[in-house]
Amino acid sequence: MDVEVKTEYLKKVVSCTSKATANKAIQPILNNLLLSCTNGSLVVSATDLDLAIECKLPAEVSKPGKVTLPAKKFDEIVSKIPGENINLSIDKNQLTKIISDRSKFQINGTSPDEFPEIIKKSELENVYTISQEELLQAISLTSFATSKFETTSVLSGVNFEISGDEFEIGATDGSRLARYIGNLLNSKKVSKEQKSKHAIVIPWRAVTELERLITNFKDGNNEVSFYFMPGQVIFQNNDFSLSTRLIDGNFPAYDKLIPKEQPLKVEFLRSEFLSSLERVAILANERTNVIKLSLSKGSKTMQLSANSPDYGNATDEVDVTYSGDDLDIAFNYRYMSEALRNLRIDKLVIQLEGSLSPIVLKPNEKVNYNYTYLVMPVQIR
Repeated sequence: MDVEVKTEYLKKVVSCTSKATANKAIQPILNNLLLSCTNGSLVVSATDLDLAIECKLPAEVSKPGKVTLPAKKFDEIVSKIPGENINLSIDKNQLTKIISDRSKFQINGTSPDEFPEIIKKSELENVYTISQEELLQAISLTSFATSKFETTSVLSGVNFEISGDEFEIGATDGSRLARYIGNLLNSKKVSKEQKSKHAIVIPWRAVTELERLITNFKDGNNEVSFYFMPGQVIFQNNDFSLSTRLIDGNFPAYDKLIPKEQPLKVEFLRSEFLSSLERVAILANERTNVIKLSLSKGSKTMQLSANSPDYGNATDEVDVTYSGDDLDIAFNYRYMSEALRNLRIDKLVIQLEGSLSPIVLKPNEKVNYNYTYLVMPVQIR
């Protein structure tokens, strides 16, 4: 194998694929990256048998071939190498030479024969397509709501559903939930049997790595395609493929937790509410993170207040549109601020029914998707 690639491309590809290697692998080869080159491209792959990532970059291939290299050391070398281009050459004993500018490394590779097949290709009629920008947005608005404590539970993953020409991503940790419904770009390639409702639970780690891949490989890509296989789902665009095992189990019917109608509505600007929330949070109770929201009939402002038994208290106000009765409601400010930081629009509305009813946050301007974020209140004592 003899190949030359752009250093900046290889750095990005190796950094992304290394996230799928196994730190404590029963099979030592799973600590390695698989490099294979043919037909003007270099493909870098990694897997820990739960998650698999494969990235492709353009290359000048003088001699095609394959090798596996220790991921950690190869990543360190590539990230620090100085030249604009990197030349990789492998001899018959898997000794790999890495040359760039005046730097030269030699590391021991291993035969790729035992490296598992990581991305199984699907027949074209089973492929769905989503706008890459919308999928990235859907992930950023939902994945933070997964449970970080029950790593083997369905709540540690995101619910991913296909129904007709729509897709849905939902996440909840029991105290808050996020739900995003968007449109598939093209499901014409999908058979009629496949178009029926399909629901799976994707591990949070896989969703995080998918978000990272989309962010890193935006240029030249407008769409992400995906398809289902037994026990797994595969996402891909022109530059990457990601395959992940699914979490067994049925996701809770969170749509039943979202109130159909709530009579009280508070309209405000996201940037103003977030700034006020972050100021008041300085003196929130560090154990509970609770902030109180107070609304008064006829008032054009909403008051936020916090009290810390160790440090003191704080209050702040935000301009709002509100026509309901007096109301006080408390909540964990971290749950609200995470959603506000990820939303890209500024006009929002909170829907309420009472001091012990869920707080529902929604866009208050025209958008091409359906987004709902719900936070359970904290009882005020």
